Amino acid sequence: MQFAVYAVKREVTEKYYYKVDLLKRFFEECHNFSNSPIYMNQLDYITTHFSFYDWLKKIHGNHRDLEERLFDCEINYDILDGKNCCCLFQCDSLWQAERVLFQPLRMCDQTFFIIEESGEHYGWISPLISQRLLS
Repeated sequence: MQFAVYAVKREVTEKYYYKVDLLKRFFEECHNFSNSPIYMNQLDYITTHFSFYDWLKKIHGNHRDLEERLFDCEINYDILDGKNCCCLFQCDSLWQAERVLFQPLRMCDQTFFIIEESGEHYGWISPLISQRLLS
């Protein structure tokens, strides 16, 4: 399973929280037309900088070999592509994604929009306990 994780600005979250299908289509089009300056400008406007690598270092401790641990077969999940506002996360199951990605993301004060590569699972991960991944 692969999930694209986007760090979304708070004001966008407030306006589009109940429009998950619209945001899903937008992020999929951004992925499909990644060379389009119009889509990239819109993506820059609604997303915010979030250092996924630094966040992982904080969660897993300050290990010097964090990059090796991320790609270790024992952990069995990878961050495939890191950018300032999004990353591609790979794991074996939805349960594993919940344990190693979704639950820790809920501890952040940042709001995230997540889309599974197949499009089956998508929705918000936010710091509020009542807001969960929608499918």
